[in-house]
Amino acid sequence: MTEKNTLSPREEEILKLTAKGLTNREIAQALSISPNTVKVHLSNIFEKTGAASRTEAVLFGMERGILEVPGGGVATEVEGETFFGTIRKYRWIGLAVLVLVLLLGVTFTANVLFPPPEPEAADIEERWQQLAPMPQPRRDMAVVAYDGNIYTAGGEGPDGVSGDVFRYLLEEDRWEALSGKPTPVTEVQAALIGERIYLPGGKLSNGQPTSVLEIYDPRSDSWETGAPLPRSISAYALAAFEGQLYLFGGWDGTQVLSQIYIYDPVEDAWQVGSPMTAARRDASAVALTDKIALTGGRNDRNLFADTLVYFPSRDRRGENPWGNLPDLPEPRHSFGLASIYDSLYVIGGETTRYGSIKHSGIFLTSDGWVSLPTNQEYSDRPIELVSLESLLIIFDPSSTGDTTNLWQYQAFYYSIYIPFVP
Repeated sequence: MTEKNTLSPREEEILKLTAKGLTNREIAQALSISPNTVKVHLSNIFEKTGAASRTEAVLFGMERGILEVPGGGVATEVEGETFFGTIRKYRWIGLAVLVLVLLLGVTFTANVLFPPPEPEAADIEERWQQLAPMPQPRRDMAVVAYDGNIYTAGGEGPDGVSGDVFRYLLEEDRWEALSGKPTPVTEVQAALIGERIYLPGGKLSNGQPTSVLEIYDPRSDSWETGAPLPRSISAYALAAFEGQLYLFGGWDGTQVLSQIYIYDPVEDAWQVGSPMTAARRDASAVALTDKIALTGGRNDRNLFADTLVYFPSRDRRGENPWGNLPDLPEPRHSFGLASIYDSLYVIGGETTRYGSIKHSGIFLTSDGWVSLPTNQEYSDRPIELVSLESLLIIFDPSSTGDTTNLWQYQAFYYSIYIPFVP
């Protein structure tokens, strides 16, 4: 292996996590980037180091002192060649086996290999846990997970539209107030790109949507403004995918939209994607490994149960970017949608003129949507949902509007270990 270029700090960081046996998805979660971004960085690492596998890349890192040598220390120069170069002919097999053992310690959760089993009724109480409620009751606020904690911004409470920002510390089960959003809005969504939280649009206190894009940095507890949306929009669906924002549909103050708007934070610019076949608002979107899932929602004439998938790579090539997953068991809007290892979970929501929701919790398996037994009914009210590793965190506004309860659902408990070499 020959060094072609110096690894960037981010590439060194990814190489160190690779040496610990983490999967692409686990590296992505640790660094708050997408799995596809991890793949790009690994390809660059292979190109720069001349490595043909993760094992060779890790060996390169040990030789160059980027990684610690197992047992302590780093590789050193001996008479013009590396220490590893001197001992390779004698210890290559042993060292390769040692590195391979490190890489074989990759954790695969059981539901990655096969769909998660439906929990038994007796198991429900153990899987559900009530957490500390929000300091102030809110609904239709932005919710996002970052660095093991949950952030909320905006929303509407008893005193009207709010700009309050709160952080929930999961390990301590407590809330703390942060710097408020400059523009108070409700019917707003948030997405994490890198280490910044992006909140486009939303509905103002006067009932009209806005085009403002405000960006929150949780490390410095500060706000800045990005390029405004091409039009004022609220009640949209939002997902972050490969370092860009994808905003689907919504309401512009006069009509429900079918447009897709894509924001590039590097260019600080919006562009238009291929529209949906039907205008919709109050739908939900979540990024998966190679696509974005978009499901439910409503417009002036219809309430939707379809689950669409949007492929950004196809849209960039001028191809039809749309596909389908199984429809929801019943149409709904304003519900919570999240993914855990590419498994989709739906909690609660509203049905407008179709009556109460029969399945307040469902998840998608290879056989279609399956009922998820819940600790209570989450029907007929808007639900916010966010995933954190194997947990689902549910924000449930009470029917009286005087509190927003927080619940935790353990999607699965167990992991299995299998040999795996990418």
